Amino acid sequence: MESSRKQTLRQYCDAVGRGDAEAIRELVTDDYTHEFLGSTGLAGKKRTLSGILEQLEAFSSALAAPGRFTFYEMVEEGDLVAAIFSGKCELVNGKRFDGDYAVVCRFRGDKILSMRELVDTKLADSVFG
Repeated sequence: MESSRKQTLRQYCDAVGRGDAEAIRELVTDDYTHEFLGSTGLAGKKRTLSGILEQLEAFSSALAAPGRFTFYEMVEEGDLVAAIFSGKCELVNGKRFDGDYAVVCRFRGDKILSMRELVDTKLADSVFG
């Protein structure tokens, strides 16, 4: 059986795919931070929960249908969960955002305290500029 923390990470990604800000609020701590790694325009600073929810609103308004995520590997050690997964997203402008991701999440209890995300930077910049 999958651990509750791994399930929480899956639920978080599903909520992102649906643009469900309320579900995300339930899955993370009040002092949650999210950091994009790499050279994409998204990278370079830690975002708070409010910053991520603003970004989610912009992302979900670009989606023609909910995004779908497929997890390939997940590991848990102590308060950390790491995952490699892909996402498939159809955008209203006709483009696709089908990318690969790697995340490391730190938990406090059963809620996500922080997430560090590596996304396909070339794809992100070409689709979202």
